[in-house]
Formats: sequence, C-alpha cells, structure tokens
Amino acid sequence: MLISSRKGLVAVLVGLLVLAAGYGDFRPSSFDLTVDPYKYSLLRWETSHFLDKWLHKLSDLMPWTTEPSRVERHSQVREFFDLVQESRDLERRLLDTSPSDDAASRLRSELERISQGRDEIQATVEETIESEISKVLSQEGFSSRIGLIFPPVDTVFARSPGVLILSPRDRIDRQDSILMKSGLSAETRGMIEDQILEDRNMAALVESTGGVAAFPSVVTETAGLRHAVVTAAHEWLHHWFFFQPLGQHFWDSSDMTTLNETAATLGGQAIGDRVFTAITGEQVSRESEPPAPADLGAFNFNDAMHETRLRTEALLADGKIEEAEAYMEERRLFMAENGFFIRKINQAFFAFHGTYATSAASISPINGQLKELRSQSDSLEDFLKTVGTFGSYNEFLKYLDGDEGDG
Repeated sequence: MLISSRKGLVAVLVGLLVLAAGYGDFRPSSFDLTVDPYKYSLLRWETSHFLDKWLHKLSDLMPWTTEPSRVERHSQVREFFDLVQESRDLERRLLDTSPSDDAASRLRSELERISQGRDEIQATVEETIESEISKVLSQEGFSSRIGLIFPPVDTVFARSPGVLILSPRDRIDRQDSILMKSGLSAETRGMIEDQILEDRNMAALVESTGGVAAFPSVVTETAGLRHAVVTAAHEWLHHWFFFQPLGQHFWDSSDMTTLNETAATLGGQAIGDRVFTAITGEQVSRESEPPAPADLGAFNFNDAMHETRLRTEALLADGKIEEAEAYMEERRLFMAENGFFIRKINQAFFAFHGTYATSAASISPINGQLKELRSQSDSLEDFLKTVGTFGSYNEFLKYLDGDEGDG
C-alpha cells in the first residue's frame, strides 16, 4: 500500500513534468538574454547589508563601546567625504598612468590606504547621518510618542545601481524600469539599448542613479556630503510614503510617479540641507543659488534642455519619430559643445528624467503645484503629511483647488 502510493505519486509528478515540457515554453527571450546578465539583485543587497547594519548598531550599545561625541562624529563625516574625494582623484590619475610605471604602483598603494581608512569609519559615518536625519524628522513631528522614527532611517553608502528605462518611440512614456548593476561601461549600455531597439522597437536608456529606496537604502557617496544627505533623506521619504496612500499608488500613472518623486525631492532637499548645516556649520539657501546668465546670448543648460523636450514632444505628436530622434541627437551634440556632456538623449531619457518635475527635462506642472502647496502649509511636516494622503493625482488637484470633497 505504501509502495503503491509512492509509485502513484511518482507517476503523477512525471506526468506533470511531461505536460509542462509539452505545453510550457521555458526558452528565454532575446530581451532576457540581453538584460538578465546585467540586472541588479535587490535580494542580494538586502541579505548582505540588512543584518550587518543592525549588528553594528547593537555593538554600539554594548557597555564597553566608547561613544564619540557629536562633534567628533561630525568631524568623522567630513573626513570620510574628504577621503572619498581623494580616492576619486587618485583613480583619475591612475587611469592616466601606465600600469607598469612605479608611479602607478605608488598610486595603487595610496588608494588602498585611503580605501581602508574609509572602510574603517563608514558604518559610524552612516549612523551619524542617519541620526542627524532622524533628529530633523523628530523636530518636524515624525517621531512616535516614545521618540521612534518609523520606518527607521537606514542607509548604506555604496555604488548605486543603474536603471534601464523603456519608452515607446512614438511618445515619451516610462513603460518599464529595471535596476541594473552599477558601473556598466558606455559600450555595454549602448549594446543593451541597441539590442532592445532592434528586438522591441523601443527607446531604451541605461542611466546611473544617485540612490535607490531599498532597505537599507543605497546612496552613492561620490557626489559629496551635501548630495549624500539630501539623497538619503529623499530615499527615506520613499520609505515613509510606502505606508501612505501616495506611495501605495506610485505606479498608478505617470502623474502619480512624478508626484511621488517630486515630493521626495522637495522634502529631501529641505531635510538634507538642515542636516548638512548641522554637520558642517554652513548655511544652505536654495533661493540664493546663482541666477541664470544675464547675457541673453549665453548658454543656459536648463533653457536648452526644456526647449529640447518641448520640440521633441511636438515632433512626436506629429508622428515624426525619425526627425525627433535626429533632433535629440543634434541637441545632445550642441549641449556637449557648451560643456554639458550627456551620453544619450532619447525618448527614454525624457521618460526617466521627466519623472522629476524639478528637472529641466520635465514639462510637468507638478513642481509648481507642490511648491504652491508648500507655501500654504504651516510646516514641512504639514506639507509632507498632506501630500502623503493623496491616492490619485485628481485628489491632489482638487485639494489645491480648495475642493476636498469626493476623490
């Protein structure tokens, strides 16, 4: 009886395998073969960093651990980013040096020494920045009654993954986003984009990112301290929005994606700037940043990019796809001549960068609308918590219009 049952079970399993082999198609597509070798693994990131972060936090609580003062921690943060800059400078010099030169050997030794110094203090630096962001959030009313921030601020400085963006050629529309390994060469990026164009007749772009809202979030440190703290705050807001209607409807429409990203950008700047001031003592004022050149003939990148987006939209609306693509390449070369190098401008470029309404590549009114809401809000907390309640772009517009009835 037992043997008979076992044989029956084996027969059923074999039958299922035969059916699966007969009716299932397990062959990878050309797209899979092109993209899969370069995909970024969020699972690997989570498993390799989540536990390490919390073990380090627990070790700091041990009675034998000496806690540095806040001043010492801030000094260490500045030292870390100085070492990052030194590493980048050495890496550039190494590229211009023959590998067999004695100078190259000395540069590699110096680079190893600096990298070791960075590694020794990185976890503490991350915790200091997390603590400073949490302090601002507490001041803004985001902490619980017992002083906890949820979700906790948790970030790791590492090479941020790239992202593959897909858009139809006949319009600008972010149809898919796939995280890619960091550090892909221009040749590899171009190969992936060209293959997708050939196979799917879609515009593709493999672009770098400054951070990704995994948990812990991954933030690149190579753009400096101010960028790092602003990006870390930006990614935490994505974590927080995830538990609000806004974040839960992130992918509902392009407008909701833009609303999420732009709210996180504006909030991240406000929080990150305060953290930067706390660490460095330097005051930050977004309003005081340099105005556009007074000379009407001078090149202005934001104006040039915005003009490019508008003209591209018009050409695509008229069905002139090839003309629009030729125009985007012409404009890319024009910007390069004026000192702004962009590897590729295509429909996917605008589909990605246009998601951030603060970008010159965007034609969305959402940046202005959110700034209007911010001006009507009593505090940063009030602004962010109000934005978090919107489950649709239409709800947001109705609120701005003073109509808070049905969503």
